[in-house]
Amino acid sequence: MNGKETTLDLMHSLIIDIGTTSWGFLAETRQSELAPEYREIAPVQGFPWWIVAAVLMGLLVVGGIYWAMYQLRVPAIPIADDLTLELCRAHRIGLPHRVALDHVAKLAGMKQTAELFLSPSDFDAAVKKAEKKKRLRGKQRESLHLVRRLIFGDLQPT
Repeated sequence: MNGKETTLDLMHSLIIDIGTTSWGFLAETRQSELAPEYREIAPVQGFPWWIVAAVLMGLLVVGGIYWAMYQLRVPAIPIADDLTLELCRAHRIGLPHRVALDHVAKLAGMKQTAELFLSPSDFDAAVKKAEKKKRLRGKQRESLHLVRRLIFGDLQPT
């Protein structure tokens, strides 16, 4: 040390020395670099840990998909009352048809959408009342006819 080097320069040179010597300790020895008498003793391959890691990652992904699909399942269109939701599930009424039912119930001025499930005459009266307030599109009409068949089992509205 001649006094011209600062403390930071010394630290920098020490870090570089440590870095260059540590790479020597981390070097990998290949079988081709070994002497012939040691090649037979050296293990050919280690355990493939990457396969275990891949299987665990696959299980994690499958578990995450299962959890997201079955545990976080929420209806896309929230229906105000649970009774209507359960009735729709019981009659296997899909999401677009639920939306049409909810729309008709609001236009008909019903307190709950579940009132549509009481009788075919109440259902038809609510649809007619809704059509007077706002014209229903063709697909909505088709949805309502399908829902009527699912709920009451008859084909023709009265």
